[in-house]
Amino acid sequence: MAETAKAFAFGPFRLVPDRRILAAEGREVPVRGRAFDLLLALVERRDRVVPKDELMELVWPGRVVEEGNLTVHVAGLRKLLGSGIIATLSGRGYRFVAPVTESPAEGGPQPRPAPSPLPPAQTKAPAPAGAVPWPGDLPRPLTKLIGRDGDLDRVAAHLSESHLVTVVGAGGVGKTRLALAAADRIRRSDAEGAWFADLGPVEEPRLVIATIAAALGVEVGDGDALRVVVAALAARRGLLVLDGCEHLLQAAADAAEAILRSCPGIVILATSREPLRAEGERLHRLQPLDAAAPDAAITATRLSEYPASELFVERARAALGEFVPGDADAREIMRICQRLDGIPLAIELAAPALQAMTLAELRERLERHFELLTAGRRTALARQQTLRATIGWSLDRLGPLERALLLRLSVFSGTWTAGSAAFLAGCASGEDAVCGLIASLVDKSLVQADLTGMQARYRLLDSTRYYAAERLSAAELAEGRRNLARWLVKAYERAEADWPFISDEEWVALYAPEIENLRAGLAWAFGPDGDERLGLELTSHTEHVWAELSLTGELQCWFDLAISRIDEATPPDIAGRLWLGRCGWVAPRGAQALDAARRAAALFRAAGSRIDLGRALWRQAWQHILAGDLAAAGPLLDEAEDLLRGEKPSRALVSCLRARAAFHLRDNRPDAARAKLEEALFISRRLRGLRDVALTLGSMAELHCAAGRMGEAIAVAQEALASLSPAQAFFPWVQHIAGAVASYRLAEGDIDGARPIIAERLAAAQLMGLPHEVAANIERLALIAAVEGSLATAGRLFGYVQSCHAQRGILRSFGSQAVHDRLLTVLRQRLTPEELERLAASGAALGEEAMVAEAFVIASRP
Repeated sequence: MAETAKAFAFGPFRLVPDRRILAAEGREVPVRGRAFDLLLALVERRDRVVPKDELMELVWPGRVVEEGNLTVHVAGLRKLLGSGIIATLSGRGYRFVAPVTESPAEGGPQPRPAPSPLPPAQTKAPAPAGAVPWPGDLPRPLTKLIGRDGDLDRVAAHLSESHLVTVVGAGGVGKTRLALAAADRIRRSDAEGAWFADLGPVEEPRLVIATIAAALGVEVGDGDALRVVVAALAARRGLLVLDGCEHLLQAAADAAEAILRSCPGIVILATSREPLRAEGERLHRLQPLDAAAPDAAITATRLSEYPASELFVERARAALGEFVPGDADAREIMRICQRLDGIPLAIELAAPALQAMTLAELRERLERHFELLTAGRRTALARQQTLRATIGWSLDRLGPLERALLLRLSVFSGTWTAGSAAFLAGCASGEDAVCGLIASLVDKSLVQADLTGMQARYRLLDSTRYYAAERLSAAELAEGRRNLARWLVKAYERAEADWPFISDEEWVALYAPEIENLRAGLAWAFGPDGDERLGLELTSHTEHVWAELSLTGELQCWFDLAISRIDEATPPDIAGRLWLGRCGWVAPRGAQALDAARRAAALFRAAGSRIDLGRALWRQAWQHILAGDLAAAGPLLDEAEDLLRGEKPSRALVSCLRARAAFHLRDNRPDAARAKLEEALFISRRLRGLRDVALTLGSMAELHCAAGRMGEAIAVAQEALASLSPAQAFFPWVQHIAGAVASYRLAEGDIDGARPIIAERLAAAQLMGLPHEVAANIERLALIAAVEGSLATAGRLFGYVQSCHAQRGILRSFGSQAVHDRLLTVLRQRLTPEELERLAASGAALGEEAMVAEAFVIASRP
């Protein structure tokens, strides 16, 4: 969409297209991505009605999207801008109807720096493997913070005095909103970053650290997640927010203590309904917003003196557009706020009801329903009872279709789309009708919308989801969970079909957000009340989502579980995909992977797509190549390539071509290998597959290495690493390419250039649980030790690596072979056969941890 040097002003808003900023009263208003494009399109065409088809082409050029996305974005803009701005002309489209003036685009809201509450900066060490690549981002609140200036100042003061501050308060009291405001203030100071880890959707304590790692933007693979997080933060200064800890108290406390013990520049701000009771914790108890005493005389002019009534009036204006309460209204408003105990969530849920009833009716209904709902357990806190009543009342006031949809949505553990909601609801009238219901629920603040991604996604507030789920019968809950699993089967079947043909970035944006729902669906399917057959089918479609997110431990766990449940009734295509998932890049290599590939190929011959069979065949051939059995690999590669060339160019073909290139290189046919790699590189670039580009360039580097062109090998391997996105730079498959650079430098005799690379790669490989990369880096350090005269250390490291290699039974890469050959030559020149045998036997008897510790002594030398 063309940008202009002008700015547009309407009401309190100022729209600056070239800076992509919407501001109001000197503050930037959070509107991004497609929502900003839609607003600009309407403003620029304000002289006419803009048809829906034209808007969709302007906002999503060249893409096929559901009309429901446009409906939801318009609803979001109306919620943000208020009424009387965007008009709908039934059957025609939309028109921007607010008066607009144009002016030069200079100026705009400027953030004001604030004193930093962080600890003094530490002396910075080089960033370790897995370090956070940039400062991260925080969720952007859509409303201003009301009545919390004092709390914000006190939290900032606490953070300057303590490394761990927990905001404690009742559900719905505004803990998250306050934490975000505090984090934003710190981010605007001299901090290096602020990171937000949402623990609300997390149900397993063991996933707390993995969630923190995801918030930091680091990948943990199958390694020690805590050590990855600590390594990423050790040299940083910034704030880590742990939001929604109440159901994971012990795990959150353990994580906070472990991080703070090793990361002196980090402070942690947690939110929870209970204290974490962690060492050094400082509490800030967040109370409800102040309302007047029951006997106070209230007039309209005094409403702004009390944060609770100020918040109510603002939310009422957002819902109604025009809302000017009189003195009689003010008394009703204060009684409502008193009845709601000043809890922000309760107020925000109640105020939009004024679209359907008067203030007096609202107050009467609240009193009537709350009397019924608070007649339960008297030992519970009043705020907790009131929040339950508020949400219960909110559900009661919905229409039958809205209420039925909301209750079904409580089955989701994470975010969801209009399509998945329609499937769960079993809505006969289709997705368009569900989009309308969702827009209504968003307007009532019962559903939160995220419009920043490729497609609109939604979530229920945790408390809303909890209370809604309580209203489902056991049968309804079971049906909902079954429908969720069925939806996930459809979604990930589509994901696997898309994977060979679309870019990494687009694929992850479309399918990664379902990961929390996937975990919940699999846990139900394989649980005591689940459907094991549905679990097998779902698991079989998830190889790439686990692999693309570097969740290798979960891939192995779920696939091993599913494979253990295969029987004669399992369809061959499902069983084939399960076995295929256990012989990929992240699977163990050798006999186990070869057996899995053979099983997959046999099953796909009975029932499976050409691409599935081709993938199984090249993976089977790859295991033979690694073992040096080219005679067995050749026919498999021939068949796999024929099958995959029979389809349109795909990532599967790219992988097969890389395997074919490795075959030719091992067969001493470098020109044939180069031709295959050049074709693979062309296809992967056309598919915008950054991972495949990097892996193919890595294979080209090995081609140069095999020919002795180490300078060219280093340059191409570095080009491979530079082609990756920051998020991909720490994936497990990247470690091999990065380590190869060190091998090539060692082959040139550049110890000073290789040593820091090896130290970083060894630490990363150990943290990520990649034993073959650990061994490769130990062997590189063994060569350095031998050249520098530490022969006893070199001999022990050599023996350990030889033992590991014997167990794996596969060929070394050309770079690793060059290192091995030179190491063996140096050891044989400087040690007697008896000395070398004794030292090697000693190293072979030691474990990985002891050998890594000894290797790091060599790595840390200046």
